[in-house]
Amino acid sequence: MQILTGQVPTVDAFPDDLMFEDEDPGTVPERPSAAAVPWPILVVDDDEQVHAMTRVLLKDFEFEGRRFAIVSAFSAAEAREILAERSDLPVVLLDVVMETQDAGLHLVHHIRRDLGNRHIRIILRTGQPGQAPEREAIVAYDINDYKSKAELTAQKLFTSLVGAVRSWRDLVTIETLNQSLERRVAERTAELERQTALADGQRRFIENLVEMMPSPVWYKDAAGRYALCNRAFRELFPNAADGIEWSAGRRTASEPMPAGTGAFSFESSVEGPDGRTRELLVVKRPLTAPDGTETGVIGIATDITERRRMEHELHRLATTDPLSGAHNRRQILELLDRIVDGQGAGTACLVMLDIDHFKRINDGLGHAAGDVAIRRVVEEIRRQLRGSDQIGRIGGEEFAILLPETSRTGGAAIAERLRSGLAALAIELPDGRCFQLTGSFGLTEVRPLEDTVESVLGRADQALYRAKALGRNRVEAA
Repeated sequence: MQILTGQVPTVDAFPDDLMFEDEDPGTVPERPSAAAVPWPILVVDDDEQVHAMTRVLLKDFEFEGRRFAIVSAFSAAEAREILAERSDLPVVLLDVVMETQDAGLHLVHHIRRDLGNRHIRIILRTGQPGQAPEREAIVAYDINDYKSKAELTAQKLFTSLVGAVRSWRDLVTIETLNQSLERRVAERTAELERQTALADGQRRFIENLVEMMPSPVWYKDAAGRYALCNRAFRELFPNAADGIEWSAGRRTASEPMPAGTGAFSFESSVEGPDGRTRELLVVKRPLTAPDGTETGVIGIATDITERRRMEHELHRLATTDPLSGAHNRRQILELLDRIVDGQGAGTACLVMLDIDHFKRINDGLGHAAGDVAIRRVVEEIRRQLRGSDQIGRIGGEEFAILLPETSRTGGAAIAERLRSGLAALAIELPDGRCFQLTGSFGLTEVRPLEDTVESVLGRADQALYRAKALGRNRVEAA
């Protein structure tokens, strides 16, 4: 299946004999309408329970009125056979360790290099993160996402699949449009070589067709001149026609400049004439003459700024406590887990903070005053912390503070500074009333590669309870 050089898969193109594993093989199901055909998701894993659990997690989810259907492969070899026969698979959920320790990673190379399939979105799932560390896997292999099996809840799996299906659909749509445009521009160029000029009617038709396209489209000849660019391109790059070259911005690590005549894509940040930065997905394809001489390049750019903004906002909402603006519980514990796994340098400390007598604030001044207190506490803590330190709200009036590359002695000094700052903090309410508060602090040193998240939290909690038992408004170390 040569996606870049052969037929481009369409969102609704499925084989007539398609049968999903949820169907009884002893019956002939009634073929659904195109709009109801499920999204086929290729699951490659040698554990049957992973296939069953994935099917259960996605059972009640739909995207654009279409459910998800699992296409199962229990080895990398079986996955190769399926991929050789089918071009309608938008996403593959791929295990790393199967027939061999890196069978999944070899399958990634097979998909990208041997099959030339740049459209299918590959989500690497592993129950053994040590076999393919996230950073090395993303740099060395052309994958689109990396997930631990343990972290893929139903909602996270659905969110990952929706993003991957959307990306696959966008790439297919862009490639289809690019091939159509390439064919028209190539026909026009060939005709210009055979004749001195096109007929006025034909030339106007092609130019008007390109001119009306909403995405920036251009053609550069072998000399680097913009021989053709539409209105959308001129609006985004008003100086390009004057010979000022457009810089491609950042190219994704997985999309190097290819040799030969194949299409290639990359993402780029550009500043428009209005001064706003825009994120673009750019697809280019070189044009060559019959003798192999390069005659130019055509390109089309799709504005993905809003999509990127939404992705950033979704990430912020997923990791931030809405009341305080600090990290939420899941995010701060994930940061602690990274330190425990040895992803930081040197020692680190965890400080647990509990606002003293917080119930009195809520009961005496109202819950609105309690909300104000939580926000002001976070503001004061952040004012005292270093740029590398992190604070997260564990729940209620309790907070966790991470101090990377900090010894126990240094952590105790920071915690004491935070305690003193809270004790001196005067909190004013909208009605003019003021109140003060104090905090109890429990400190422990983190031992990377020895501790667990639970053991670190346990020691910090014990120190915190001791601080409260000894009269509150104090720092105690485990």
